[in-house]
Amino acid sequence: MLRLHPGLPSSLPGSAAGGSSRPAGLESHVPSDMRVANMVRLLAELRAHGSLPRSDLARLTGLAVPTVHRLVSELGTLGFVSEAAPVADESRVGRPPAVFRLRGESGVVGGLDVGNESTRLALASLDGRVLISRTMPTSSIAESLVDGIITQILGMAHEASLRPDSLAAVGVGIASAVDPQTGVLHRPPRHLNWHGIPLAGELRKRLGCEVVVDQDDHLAALAECSSVGTVPGVGSVVVLEIGKGIGVGMAVDSRSLTGGRGRFGRIAEWPVSQSEGVRLPGRTLGECLVTDGLVAQYAIRGGKSAVQDGLGLFAAASDGDAAARAVVAWAAWEIADVVQRLQAMCDPEAVVLGGGLAGGYEVLQREMTHRAGSADQIGALPLPSVLGDFAPLTGALLAAQDSVLPWLLTQLAHT
Repeated sequence: MLRLHPGLPSSLPGSAAGGSSRPAGLESHVPSDMRVANMVRLLAELRAHGSLPRSDLARLTGLAVPTVHRLVSELGTLGFVSEAAPVADESRVGRPPAVFRLRGESGVVGGLDVGNESTRLALASLDGRVLISRTMPTSSIAESLVDGIITQILGMAHEASLRPDSLAAVGVGIASAVDPQTGVLHRPPRHLNWHGIPLAGELRKRLGCEVVVDQDDHLAALAECSSVGTVPGVGSVVVLEIGKGIGVGMAVDSRSLTGGRGRFGRIAEWPVSQSEGVRLPGRTLGECLVTDGLVAQYAIRGGKSAVQDGLGLFAAASDGDAAARAVVAWAAWEIADVVQRLQAMCDPEAVVLGGGLAGGYEVLQREMTHRAGSADQIGALPLPSVLGDFAPLTGALLAAQDSVLPWLLTQLAHT
């Protein structure tokens, strides 16, 4: 039986159910073979709209109806397109026109979120349906990262009875800075042996498909402004991810910002704002505001409960544990301060709080509201992520969906 995680959307942009967008970069990939180019244009419209009659395909692509008729027939023979059930229209007289859709099962994309402690993986069809997903400890692949990722992707494809050559693209979000030009990992905060790995190039070479690698926080921002995210369609969003690590992602017009060297949002070295009179396990956000730092602060404050993670800390605070409530109040004020700094620098339309700490948003919100003070500042508080820990994985799948064009061109050029 295929396994899906409840936190992962069952459909993604790129399908009719998920709300979609046309694949990026179409014009730059149009080949000289006009037949293949026109086929790709038709597939792009079907990906964008879910299903369409030939007349709409002709209008959207500018192709003649007879040309559309012939190419759609060819695409059907090749297994990329199939006839869909027409939408009922009581205002229309006579037989409804034939409607066509992209056969999602004609290809598959992969997504991975390789975090400091947990790795989440999923495969989705070309029309955005999530086929299979799993979560595993990062330690099981950390020592041999490239081999581990490939083994897991191919293993899931086998489990889902998918052909290895049906893999069209893979998106990877990882707890590391990533050079946007080379895909080389730079200064990972925990798994130091990853530094210098040309992850994008190695995966691309061995999997034989397009691979997109980005910092996990950057892909979380891409997910949060998508149709399955917290702020669908918003023009600009900043995502503050706090769990075992801390980082920031930003998306503008549905494109993630990476910075010139891929290091946008690396705020772990920022100093905390509240250190006077407080015993802390360190002096930076990466030492104190992450879950391990908060648990350590709870112990320093004399907490007696068996608190091991953020959810345990929030539960203890809700039960009236004085030490837990003090730590949560400190964390809420610190988060509010970080959010205000990010708003001043980035001026986003929305800020989303993601990662493990988003699970305690209701407890944090009371303290953040008190910290914000004025009505204007309260209105600018972060929103809790609806995707939670699955935001980076969702973003990785979306990045893969936007990178299937080279695979489609290769498949069609061989016909």
